[in-house]
Amino acid sequence: MMAKVRRTGYAKRWIATVLALAAVFFLSIQVVQAASSTKIVLNDREVTGARDVLTVKGTTMVPIRVISEELGYPVGWNSASRQVTVGSPGDKLTLTLGSTAAIAPEGTIMLEQAPFSQGNTTYVPLRLVGTKMGLTVKWDNRAQTVFLQSPPPLEAPNQSGPNDDVDPPKPVPGGSPQASSSVEQISFGENRVMIGVSGSAEPKVSAIASPNRIVVDLPNTSFSPLFAEGQGLLIGQQGQIAASGSPDVTGIRFALNDDSPMRVRIVIDLNKAKGYEVYREGSLIFIDLNKPSGPSTPGIGDDGKKVVVIDAGHGGKATGAIYSGGPTLTEKEVNMGMALKVEALLKRVDGLDVIMTRSDDTDVSLQGRVDIAESVDADVMVSIHANSMPKGTKPTSGTETLYTKPESKKLAETIHKYVIVATGLPDRKAKYQNLHVDRESSMPTALVETGFLYAGGDVDKITDPVWQDRVAEAIARGITEYLGL
Repeated sequence: MMAKVRRTGYAKRWIATVLALAAVFFLSIQVVQAASSTKIVLNDREVTGARDVLTVKGTTMVPIRVISEELGYPVGWNSASRQVTVGSPGDKLTLTLGSTAAIAPEGTIMLEQAPFSQGNTTYVPLRLVGTKMGLTVKWDNRAQTVFLQSPPPLEAPNQSGPNDDVDPPKPVPGGSPQASSSVEQISFGENRVMIGVSGSAEPKVSAIASPNRIVVDLPNTSFSPLFAEGQGLLIGQQGQIAASGSPDVTGIRFALNDDSPMRVRIVIDLNKAKGYEVYREGSLIFIDLNKPSGPSTPGIGDDGKKVVVIDAGHGGKATGAIYSGGPTLTEKEVNMGMALKVEALLKRVDGLDVIMTRSDDTDVSLQGRVDIAESVDADVMVSIHANSMPKGTKPTSGTETLYTKPESKKLAETIHKYVIVATGLPDRKAKYQNLHVDRESSMPTALVETGFLYAGGDVDKITDPVWQDRVAEAIARGITEYLGL
């Protein structure tokens, strides 16, 4: 018979230590066995530097450092206390390895599974990521993929004052207005305003002098939550977008006016009186200052023209990757610059109409980008991005072109064969990735990752105007070859 152990303080500590070590050993074995090929897709882009998602006792665990750094959350580590901190001092979350108790600003919260460290990576429960870091979490069992989406934050109210076109902000009783239609996006490019709407909104457009402006009213219409958040608006507030480079437009303002029912008003400020045409393509309303009024003007894709949608990734509050090794450079700027170069080249091609999902620094939702392409019955859509890697990972360089649908593979491969020569970077191939813009669209769609925008990556090339021109020409050539133009 085994002798009884005396219940001294020393014995208690010794037993606790042994049990703790056994638990760690058991957990390590379980975690290793639970490893899989599950992927993390954050904001429609796979987190390529992350280790596999792990499952422990039925709880999905994700690497906190990779997720938090890609989102811009500060992360701290105290080796003495074995604690990980996430967030700013006023909104900090403290996690302790091996403990199911976490400290949040509102007090102690209990976790489904204790955080642990494996291979220099700290894992936390996926549900915590969703509830405490403001992410929408979706699990695709068929694709074995965790989809994480971060909503843009709301900002303080816009302080611009009232005027004779846009009514001053007024509180909306009961929160969001009830309207049959909503504005999903407003953008400006090629001297035309593009308004994406859901529902049957019918614009009422008029030209006004002194000062010159075009006023667009959308009765029984409100702002969609995604558009309001992307513009940093609260219900009833005013906003604006720039119109740089236009020979006619000095600015564009918009607001939700407190009518009954609600009414969105968009004001296009002009430096002189200007003719315009209003037409609709699916869910898109165009106020086109390039065309004279008249029903005979050809629409997008008329006369047998092919339609290409160029999508500059990110925009507005969705900055994408940020390079801070010198003058701060954001991916949204890089993407916009490259997209405009590609657009300019494609506009020279006969038999082709080009539509941009954004031509300014506005945030268009992923589905909004798809809706634009669907509305104009696009033949192809090409999304332009710069790649990123989490901090602390091995420096990576290269160009890749991504697709999801089988029918998009040829488009991606055709573009990639030109782009990889133009970039002069390591070939990361044309390959499959689960992308919202391709998965949810009906036309062939490809996403070009031109290079890596981070210290140790491809910043020197990405910021070189000659390199940019060469890559833009390669993208345009791949598109025209695919379309047989």
